[in-house]
Amino acid sequence: MVIFCLYSALLLALGMLDARHSQGASAFFVNGRSSGAVHTGFSLAASCIGGSATIGMAGLAWQVGTPAFWWLGSGACGLALLTLFIARRVRDTEAYTMPEIVSAWIGPRARTLVSLIIMPAWLAILAAQFTAMGKLTVALTGLPPEWALVVGAAVIVAYSCLGGQASVIRSDLPQCLLLLAGILVAVFWLLGHNAAPLESLRVELVNESFGPDRFSYFMIIMGGSYLVCPMLFGRILSARNSTDAIRGCWLAVVMLMASAAVIVALGVLCRDFVPAGTSADDVLSSAMRLLPPWVGMFLLVALLSAVLSSADSCLVTASTVLCNDLLGRRNVMLCRLVTLLFGAGGLWLSFRGHGILDLLLMANDIYVCGVAVPVFAAMLMKRGAVHSGAALVAMAAGGAGGLASAVSGQECFGYAGMALAVALMLLGRFIRSGSGMLAGTGHNCAVSETGKAFRIGSCR
Repeated sequence: MVIFCLYSALLLALGMLDARHSQGASAFFVNGRSSGAVHTGFSLAASCIGGSATIGMAGLAWQVGTPAFWWLGSGACGLALLTLFIARRVRDTEAYTMPEIVSAWIGPRARTLVSLIIMPAWLAILAAQFTAMGKLTVALTGLPPEWALVVGAAVIVAYSCLGGQASVIRSDLPQCLLLLAGILVAVFWLLGHNAAPLESLRVELVNESFGPDRFSYFMIIMGGSYLVCPMLFGRILSARNSTDAIRGCWLAVVMLMASAAVIVALGVLCRDFVPAGTSADDVLSSAMRLLPPWVGMFLLVALLSAVLSSADSCLVTASTVLCNDLLGRRNVMLCRLVTLLFGAGGLWLSFRGHGILDLLLMANDIYVCGVAVPVFAAMLMKRGAVHSGAALVAMAAGGAGGLASAVSGQECFGYAGMALAVALMLLGRFIRSGSGMLAGTGHNCAVSETGKAFRIGSCR
């Protein structure tokens, strides 16, 4: 209880400090564009390594072995593609949110559609983080599960409301260091206790418990969620310049790969330590009860840092998108109110009892197919190269495929939706080229209504 209270008090104090000294929409939305490469990289990594990538991933490694690496490994691959192809373009826009960038490439109607898709997807992801936070709060405080869930969510929401993006990025570096230190302490103790599960482990990309179909799902759906992610775009937009943004992205890629390997090792080492029949989501919580108190406390603080650093990023991202892109206002007080409402929605969803993995993958099905893949395809081209009507149809088709996949459990619907979305984007490029005398680069000028907010550049 003492550790939880101290940790929460430090976060809230940091939030209050940032609320006093970081005034204005720029600080709340994009940290005043003051993040260097190191802070950008650690913030990107901390945002990615949340409850799902620790509690869920370790549980998956406990079940299937080394193929669980692809939970975060696929994300590292997606982030590497983002860095190679569009990170510089993202930072150079001087936008405040991802949908604002979408408006520059595809048009204002696409901005609204993307924002509407982001809302339920990020609500589900936030609920997954709240679920993980509730489990950790039970372990730290001894509160009943329902009250622990409420208290944990309240800390996240209050802290996010106060300082916005500035508080989130400022705290991500120490939280990330605490996360890695705590996990390494647990891994080394388990190695000393019984290294047999790791020594006998076969390094495999896939196996009987994690087949090629599941590997492709992780690489395409999980990895695809990192290609065009409003949370990651927010970190890139907060960097001082495009050079710091790109360096930070590469730092995050390395950290994700290393973290994935360490978390897999942790899950595997729990095989002869955690009783058989334990739920995957409960593997680490069971391990903490069995570890020596000081080791368990290190691991608990590490997991708390992981959940907080991801949940606050998710919450601030969703609230800024709602205010900036749906309500059309960059008002800090309004954004704080929206953050409270969004947090309440995530808390309600988390009470429904879904597993962390189920919540995350359900949200990703719709978002990746309907937004990430078609928008990434559009951003590989010049601004305005894709006909806005074709782009809207492409996103709708992709989203429908993702929804069908989520409802039916058949991954082929998601793949078909993504393929159709990319094909329609290419068709939209052909339509734009074919009608160049009528529209041509004029589309680029037409969407420059966002130019008051960021640099659209010359029509080209």
